[in-house]
This record gives sequence, structure tokens and C-alpha cells, in this order.
Amino acid sequence: MTVQQAVKKYKLEPLNVYTAKAKAKELNVEEVLYMNVQPNKYAYLIKDGARGYVLYQDEKSFYTKMYKGLKMTPLDP
Repeated sequence: MTVQQAVKKYKLEPLNVYTAKAKAKELNVEEVLYMNVQPNKYAYLIKDGARGYVLYQDEKSFYTKMYKGLKMTPLDP
């Protein structure tokens, strides 16, 4: 999957500079390019030096109200 396909599929939105820097520091990555946060799930498009472009996504279980587990999907530029 390419970066543009991921942006379209997960309805990711670009961030302003201050939010991007704060999220990058929180996630311990180089740069956060796009994100979509909803009450039960989230997705971040990350640019990290060694890994390249990666899609971070997770969602809450309907029954246990806990997150299922972080999925890290590498993307093509």
C-alpha cells in the first residue's frame, strides 16, 4: 500500500506543526504526517528514519473496552 492509498482509505488528515511535534515526541518517532483519532480507534502516518513510512493503527474491543494491539504497517512512498 502506498502513502496516498493509506491517506484515502483511513481518512487521515494533515496536522499543524505544533501538534505534529508534540505527537512525534509522545510516540518517540521522527515525524507524524497525518492522523485520524476517533473515540474507539486511531491511525497515525509516521515517517521514521530507519523504518521509512509506517501506518500505526489500533482500535478498542467492543466487549472489553481495551485496545486490541498496535498494528504497524510499512508503506511505500
